Amino acid sequence: MQTLKKLQHMNKKRVLRTIWLIVTLSWFAMFAVLFSTETKSMHITAVTIAAIITELAIWCTAAVLGVAVVDGRKAIIRAIKNKLTGQHDLSN
Repeated sequence: MQTLKKLQHMNKKRVLRTIWLIVTLSWFAMFAVLFSTETKSMHITAVTIAAIITELAIWCTAAVLGVAVVDGRKAIIRAIKNKLTGQHDLSN
């Protein structure tokens, strides 16, 4: 629960940019290893690491954007409720 609270307060664009920068760097490193070495085990290791980093990035992106979607839904429900009851939202 505390992790979700931290995700709500983070700068989501910066987090996503950092995550995908790491993915891009891992792919560049993978291609560097593929073209600079001839060892099959190094190729497999580089591809595996890039794949794991990419998979983690996909799940982290889903978590960050999922929190944003939940926050958006709450705001919409709150706005509709305030409109129907005639209340003004003081949080804006």
